Amino acid sequence: MKTSTKLKFLAFGLFMFVGFSSCKKDKDEEIVPTPTPAGYTVPTTYSFSNVVYAGQTIRLTMLDSIGNYMSKGNGGIVLSASILKNMYANTGSPFGNTNLDASGKQLKNKTYAADQAYFDALFDSIAMASISAGGAASNGVAGIENGRLFDRNGIELSQVIKKQLMGGTFYFQAMDTYLSNLPTDDNTTIIAGEGTAQEHHVDEAFGYLGVPIDFPTNLTGLKYWGSYCDEVNTSITCSAPLMNAFLKLRAAVSNKDNSTRDAQIVIIKNQWERVVAASVILELTEAKAAFGLGDLTEMKHVLSEGVGFINALKYKTDKQITNTQIDAALAALGTNFYTISIADIDSAINTVNAVYGFNLSGF
Repeated sequence: MKTSTKLKFLAFGLFMFVGFSSCKKDKDEEIVPTPTPAGYTVPTTYSFSNVVYAGQTIRLTMLDSIGNYMSKGNGGIVLSASILKNMYANTGSPFGNTNLDASGKQLKNKTYAADQAYFDALFDSIAMASISAGGAASNGVAGIENGRLFDRNGIELSQVIKKQLMGGTFYFQAMDTYLSNLPTDDNTTIIAGEGTAQEHHVDEAFGYLGVPIDFPTNLTGLKYWGSYCDEVNTSITCSAPLMNAFLKLRAAVSNKDNSTRDAQIVIIKNQWERVVAASVILELTEAKAAFGLGDLTEMKHVLSEGVGFINALKYKTDKQITNTQIDAALAALGTNFYTISIADIDSAINTVNAVYGFNLSGF
């Protein structure tokens, strides 16, 4: 997020991936949206029959609660890894909120399976960093710096956790669970209140975007990816294309228009990936600005967000960027933010932007 909301985790060598250059035309600008076929109307807001994505809304709120708890570490409170893990798995009524505790929903079982233990380890790491109990942070020493909790390497683990969970849970579920499998879902049997499986899975993918039904006209209540989509929209023009594709997708599914359905799936997946990549560029560009101003607390904050977003790129199987390129971007940033340079940050930016071709002057 803008200059005081961001970062990621590399503390115990859990790296991940990315690529190189700058000023070419954004590749996805060449996507031509498919026209709406005659015979049915696409609404201008996400107002369809049998829409429900309450489970997604609950999980967004669960991440809010995890974030709120982690933020206590910024004030010198010693955090409990057990509490964080219980929130992640919704075990033992950890939220103190019946709507969440008794929902039967959780974040952990919707997270990319191979990284569930990784997130548990991150909860251990942030709890360990908080043992400083308000002591000053410095190179090699975890603690507080200007109201932010950093680990011994200057990484704000709360930001890494939140941004990477946005990828490993919300983005992963929308991309690889719902949209990738949509064409093989049943589109005949109607379940009261949910519609067909295809309709319901479009709705669930939309729920993870975290936007109101009249986005982007209405920007009230944006959460997570919706908030970042709006934030990078002036740089890459993504909000209207993404929302319009969701509207066309849901209308196409309800009208058994498979060719339009398949075309919109491609557009949504490409546009959402652009949002993730642009969020990386945004955070790293802000890190350079903070570095230049000598605001090293802010630099480490947004770098941590950037690391989380770089790792988030991996959670889409048919992504444009390779795991090798993701690893390269993370390696450019290194494992200690106290020793990072502008050249290191530029290297990570260029590695990512070699794939997506954004106009870097727009960030």
